[in-house]
Amino acid sequence: MLRHALRRLLWTLPTLLGVSLLTFFVLSFVPDPTDDPLLATSLSSAELARLRRERFLDLPRFLNMKPRDVRLRALAAAQAIAAGGEDAAAAAAELRRLGGAALPHLLPALDGFAPEPRTRVALALAPVAARMGLPRAEEAADPAHAVAFWARFWDDRGIEFRSASVRSAVRRLVRYGSASRAAELHEVDTFALQPVLAALQPPRDAATLERARALADVAAHVTEIDDRIGPGDDLEAARACVTRWKSFWNVYRSDFEVFTGPTRIAATVLDTRYGKWALGAVTHRLGVAATGEPVLDELARRAPITLTLVFGAIALAYAVAVPLGALSAASRGRRSDSAIAAAVLTLAVLPIAVVAVAAVLLSGGGASLLLPTSILALGLIAAPTRQQRAALVAVLTQDFVRAARARGAGTARAIVVHGLRNAVLPVVTLAVLEPPMALGGAFVVERVFELHGLGELTLLAVQARDVSWLMAISIVAAGIAALGVIATDLAYVLIDPRLGPAVLSRRSDA
Repeated sequence: MLRHALRRLLWTLPTLLGVSLLTFFVLSFVPDPTDDPLLATSLSSAELARLRRERFLDLPRFLNMKPRDVRLRALAAAQAIAAGGEDAAAAAAELRRLGGAALPHLLPALDGFAPEPRTRVALALAPVAARMGLPRAEEAADPAHAVAFWARFWDDRGIEFRSASVRSAVRRLVRYGSASRAAELHEVDTFALQPVLAALQPPRDAATLERARALADVAAHVTEIDDRIGPGDDLEAARACVTRWKSFWNVYRSDFEVFTGPTRIAATVLDTRYGKWALGAVTHRLGVAATGEPVLDELARRAPITLTLVFGAIALAYAVAVPLGALSAASRGRRSDSAIAAAVLTLAVLPIAVVAVAAVLLSGGGASLLLPTSILALGLIAAPTRQQRAALVAVLTQDFVRAARARGAGTARAIVVHGLRNAVLPVVTLAVLEPPMALGGAFVVERVFELHGLGELTLLAVQARDVSWLMAISIVAAGIAALGVIATDLAYVLIDPRLGPAVLSRRSDA
């Protein structure tokens, strides 16, 4: 049985992958808030483009046959500047953003431009020279000297633009943390972003806090994004800053790296909407929720409340439903049978929200989960009660029950000893289907009782189209459903060991 359970657990992995693909595909067709005409009129085109970029709306869904790296972006911007026109200013801003990461591809290509366009491209790099703190950087802004300045710079300093050299400089900064070590990285600008952000990890103590502060300062300087770890920031604030930089890198990484060979092949999948989400989920604790916290941390904080409501309500409902169903089957055709049917159907049609509001008004609320769990259970009693009654009525007509009655067994013994073992199996199967249906009711109860469970953030995620949170909820629900199937198999064998070979062979064949 253990081998069967482990096999089923392994099969959940491709199942979860399929669920994530299907869920992401469906979510990709939901209108994004950035498509709202009111938002478009209230934001500039640059701000709107940034929002769309951070939501990966500029990327294809699952396959990107033409991924754009820093080389393609830099050369395209240089061509736009050389051509002049309306796009030249935006292209110059793009070169400034790409910074030092673009220089190894752009400076060797300057000779391919005509003299006047070459000068315009060189002048567009003047803000980069100033940011890098290069000697005589003012010459980069002089039309008469800009081209010569960058040619001289590349001849003298081009060898520093090597990945191994920059990684060594980052290690020296992490080890010594001096201003001169940071200046070494400033001089290669955004070319240092990859090793800097790879070394930037959430701090655990005072020493790692200083390292994170030094690395965040370098990243803030070269990107001109003022997001630093302040002198008075504690570990929690520092970790939040590191999380923001990791999210930034997940969005903009391709702008500062070159795709060659295997990385270009990987980019066809990773540089997509789904690939960006999946990479962020694996490396950044399932992404960032609408609260700004990692999704995994929010799930760990909120899931116990919701899961307690859901599974507590299911357990309570079935604890009541099984005896009610047995009593209804034993008294079928009598008034008590009709009374039970009327009672459970009344509970089923009562709106959970109305019952929850009434309970809050009468009880005054409270921190206990017992009352909201009981209210959620009321709406779950009807289905297992009717299922238990129907299954037990069918079992009570079987020959082995009639034989037991003929040997002197009473009605109660015939039901409990001989009937329930066989009649409870359909109820166990029904219980596996309950969590998804109970989840919606749990969200309503959380809202009414002001419980900070999964429902609160899920509603916000729907409004803001927070893909990271919605994907996490979908995968968690699929994982719970898969575990429920395994639990059903185990329950079958425990209730009736004779079913063990049939269950194992059926599930293995499936």
